[in-house]
Amino acid sequence: MKAVIVVDMINDFVSGKFGSERAQAIVPAVTDFIARARKKKLPVVYLQDAHSAEDTELGIWGVHAMSGSRGSEIVEELAPARGDIVIPKQTYSGFVGTGLAVLLRDLGVDTLIFVGVSTDICVQNNVGSAFFSGFRSIVLSDCTASITHEGHEQALKYMKAVYGAGITTSAEVVL
Repeated sequence: MKAVIVVDMINDFVSGKFGSERAQAIVPAVTDFIARARKKKLPVVYLQDAHSAEDTELGIWGVHAMSGSRGSEIVEELAPARGDIVIPKQTYSGFVGTGLAVLLRDLGVDTLIFVGVSTDICVQNNVGSAFFSGFRSIVLSDCTASITHEGHEQALKYMKAVYGAGITTSAEVVL
């Protein structure tokens, strides 16, 4: 069974501190894809960067996506629906310290479809964690974005080569 993993489609990463035109541009495609997935009754899991003052990541990126802040909230256009799962995370990967792998296995999931930002940071790290946890991954190139086009393309190539991720588009993926 497949599940959709929505990575960090939060205010700080779409239109806030680390937002970009590229992140904003994928919102309609992600919205449409999630609606299709819900119609097929696939689990939709939101990974939400939500930091505390002690998180080591802040030493690299500065203060961002603080738990409870507007910056950490999922963008309004992609608001979770009833039945969707929201998992706050304190690291690049939603598999670290959250119980995500167990939850997915309990749901009978073996394949994850990734959408969100940033392709070359959090998406790539989540695909790596999924690989190490025994899941297959599909990354939708038109529903993921990085601040730079080069970063996006390099990450897609890396995930395909290193983790065996399927790289496709939202129109081509089979739900």
